[in-house]
Amino acid sequence: MNRGSPARRLRVALGILALAVLSPVGSAGLAGVEVQGSSRLVVSGWGGPDIRLWYIRPPASPPDAPVLFVMHGVGRDADRYLLEWRELSLRSGVIVVVPEFSAEGFPGAGNYNFGAVFDEAGALRPRAAWSYSSIEPLFDALRKQESLATDRYWLFGHSAGAQFVHRLVMLGGGPRMIAAMAANSGSYMMPSRSERWPFGLDGAPVRDAQAGFATPMVVMLGDADADPEHRSLPRQPEAMRQGPHRFARGLNFYDTARRAAAADSLRFNWSCVVVPGVAHDNAGMARSAIEVVRVGMPPTGRDCAVFDPATRP
Repeated sequence: MNRGSPARRLRVALGILALAVLSPVGSAGLAGVEVQGSSRLVVSGWGGPDIRLWYIRPPASPPDAPVLFVMHGVGRDADRYLLEWRELSLRSGVIVVVPEFSAEGFPGAGNYNFGAVFDEAGALRPRAAWSYSSIEPLFDALRKQESLATDRYWLFGHSAGAQFVHRLVMLGGGPRMIAAMAANSGSYMMPSRSERWPFGLDGAPVRDAQAGFATPMVVMLGDADADPEHRSLPRQPEAMRQGPHRFARGLNFYDTARRAAAADSLRFNWSCVVVPGVAHDNAGMARSAIEVVRVGMPPTGRDCAVFDPATRP
């Protein structure tokens, strides 16, 4: 049955957002976490399965308050992630939004970490159906629901969420995204044709890394995220070739990208920051990420440098 164009379906979905689930006091989700002061919003019609947004809008925040999307990890526990960001949101005035990519709607790494770019048979899906393409319509839904004037957003992801974020960047990013932050990713899409998608450019739906390098991104690495036996560390052969643990893989990814951009004289708008003493911990990385939103991007194109929010003014 013809249901109309993706744009029309989105307009219809946004027109019936009164049916969305809203909870001013928070309720238990996948992780059974109560998030005081949170709201929820179900968004349909963007081109893929329904997505529930968990978010906190600090009291008295203006219509042009910063908006930060936070991508959860492999546990799909959006409620827990929001809880870990709650106090940072309230103190900073940043609207923190955690989309829930449920295992039912987005099964496996292929449909979350790797963006549902290809179907189960290996055929390229329409771009509007990629999981990566959901962020822009989710932003539209949030703006409508909360009557926001903010016209751009930040994007952060930790662990599997960082896989989502940096691959989105490598495929061209979001047109209204200020900058992305990929924290403690377990594997990377290397800017090289020596590895196949989703670990490299070979077979990817982009010709090269030029658009990705031009998109502002911070590669965030906890220097204690260096356990080669971590239970959720990706162990595909392609991932293992990137390094023995997450910290090493992140350093390798950033250094490889920086050298590739320089070799081809490409614009390179990436930064790399090392967060001291933090292991594989969303809450630990969040304290540095909120500072990036507050004060702006660190200098781009330089060596990975220690970034300690306790030293910020």
